[in-house]
Amino acid sequence: MNRRPSARVARAVTAIVLAALPTPLSPAELPIDAIEIMRRVNDRPRGDSSHMLMEMTIHDPRRGDFQKLVDVARKRFGSSYRTAYRIDAPDHEKGLGLLLSEDPLERGMWMYFPATRKSVPVASRGFPAMATDFNCEDLLVSVELKDFEFRVLGRDRVNEFRAILVEMKPRNDAVRNELGFSRAVGWVREDIWLIARADYYDESGSLFKTFRAEQAERVEGIWTPRRMSMENHRIQHRTDVRIAQVDYSSRFADESFEANRMGVGLVLLPR
Repeated sequence: MNRRPSARVARAVTAIVLAALPTPLSPAELPIDAIEIMRRVNDRPRGDSSHMLMEMTIHDPRRGDFQKLVDVARKRFGSSYRTAYRIDAPDHEKGLGLLLSEDPLERGMWMYFPATRKSVPVASRGFPAMATDFNCEDLLVSVELKDFEFRVLGRDRVNEFRAILVEMKPRNDAVRNELGFSRAVGWVREDIWLIARADYYDESGSLFKTFRAEQAERVEGIWTPRRMSMENHRIQHRTDVRIAQVDYSSRFADESFEANRMGVGLVLLPR
């Protein structure tokens, strides 16, 4: 015999559901607006230079799991960064490179192919990065503020930390078509201004990918997430990243971050 739930049970379920929803914020409750929040995200310290070893695991429902080992170097040029990625494993991808320059003096993205020893410009910020679930835009240090409209949605928690929910919408059709999403919602940790999670929605309003940054710890005084992931819900595909090694004291010559020298490799300077 079926019994209808009691009013007490119904109220308890309702309370649980409401508690899980983001808490709306009035302007008086938040002393800074959405654009200032994103400025603080962009200004989060990354060091003048860094050298990382990334272990990537790509989960493919058809082909199974496979790994990549990626060497990452980054250097500040003025107020912006240039970042060089180089695949060390597997062997059939060894030497493939990706250079992302947010430096206004030479802004752009390039891929390097060891078979031809040529660097080729990447035409779209939405281009998949190193055949993973991340695209080139996802790997940029800073969010290009002029390309988006921002709005605070409320407060929530992510990985047990207080976070502000910020909605980000491409400012025009050109940006939306290039990046491939109509809106995104980011969970920005209030303590360290780190985007700990971001959900991306397509033109129909459906969630199609989710980014996560977890296990943030201070390394040489700089908050560094040790694990990141990007999941594509459409094809049930996910890329997990573990920062196996990180060093913020490495110093590199400027030419290590020039598109026409990607095949040379990193030039380390004395510390």
